[in-house]
Amino acid sequence: MESEQMKPGEDELNRVFWMTFSQLGTLSTFYSVMLNGLPHGAKKQVLEMAEFADELYEDGTLASWLYNPEQVDNVYEVIEQQMDTVHQQIKDNARKSLDAVAIVLAHSILDVSVYGYLEVLSLAFPESFVNYIEKKQVGLSEVELKTYEQIRNEKINEYMKKQIERSSLISKLDKFHEIVKPASTQINPDYKYDREKLEQFDKTRHDIVHQNKWTSFSIDFTKESFYWSLLNWYMLREVVKKTGLKLSQEKLFEAMT
Repeated sequence: MESEQMKPGEDELNRVFWMTFSQLGTLSTFYSVMLNGLPHGAKKQVLEMAEFADELYEDGTLASWLYNPEQVDNVYEVIEQQMDTVHQQIKDNARKSLDAVAIVLAHSILDVSVYGYLEVLSLAFPESFVNYIEKKQVGLSEVELKTYEQIRNEKINEYMKKQIERSSLISKLDKFHEIVKPASTQINPDYKYDREKLEQFDKTRHDIVHQNKWTSFSIDFTKESFYWSLLNWYMLREVVKKTGLKLSQEKLFEAMT
């Protein structure tokens, strides 16, 4: 009954907001669980490495790998001495890898989210997209068989799929701001929309995925995840201002299942 009373785009607005809200919450839980288990995991890995080194030493394999087998005791002693250093390196690299995973997942969540909000705008306020499609060719048969609204909506959908969906996160955010034209980019008293920060976020994700820089970045997850969540609220606020659409708390439970 509720969905029959909703305005165009309202169902999608609820889906996008509550889905993003739920997924960012799940990401925070995942990060916390992994971070808490990191010391135990690193220690376990070092113990396994030490046991392996012991086996190689005791059965003579380590000596057989050396140019000077008689120096095996010295080599084994160095390996033992380095275990504390290795332990710390494992923890540091694991923490950076966890940060990298968080960045990539958060980027994916926000990328889908921004596109979703743009879809909401295209449904609720299609005239705001006309400038982007007005030069699209339309066949005579389409003009004869379809209404202006049908042709417009089809061209907007085509524009969304072929151009917007494939664009970068920062390009989607630029398009979002171009359409909603926010009076203020202040999200709350302490935070505001920061394009430069998000552009760097976009680049960092690219470097992690395409340049294999999994242990090159460290983040303050609590601070960053709070900002990611605020972005969702900020986009919701601007879409509601632009369209007059409303949230439904019932949709939260659907997003979480």
